[in-house]
Amino acid sequence: MKGLKCTTSNCEFNNNYHCTAGFITINKRGVCETRQKREMGILEQTKVNMEASKDFSYEDNDDTFIQCNCFPCKYNKGCTCTSKTVDIKDGLLKTRCFTKEE
Repeated sequence: MKGLKCTTSNCEFNNNYHCTAGFITINKRGVCETRQKREMGILEQTKVNMEASKDFSYEDNDDTFIQCNCFPCKYNKGCTCTSKTVDIKDGLLKTRCFTKEE
């Protein structure tokens, strides 16, 4: 999949809101288990976002495979996400997939 938008405030794979992980796992509750906190935290994330180029499209992202264990979701076909774009962002307590639709 291309076009994975990530708006987490602290993740190694978030590069100016573009996910650079090659493989994402979403658990049965819709939580992104791939998220890895940055060593310098939110401050480092802010620096990365400012330095990254803002003029590339989400369609230009690297291919990312999303293993989805979240049921029910209309985009989950055989534990693979089939949505054209996915929005991963910080929830109240966890980083979640906000594209999920029952």
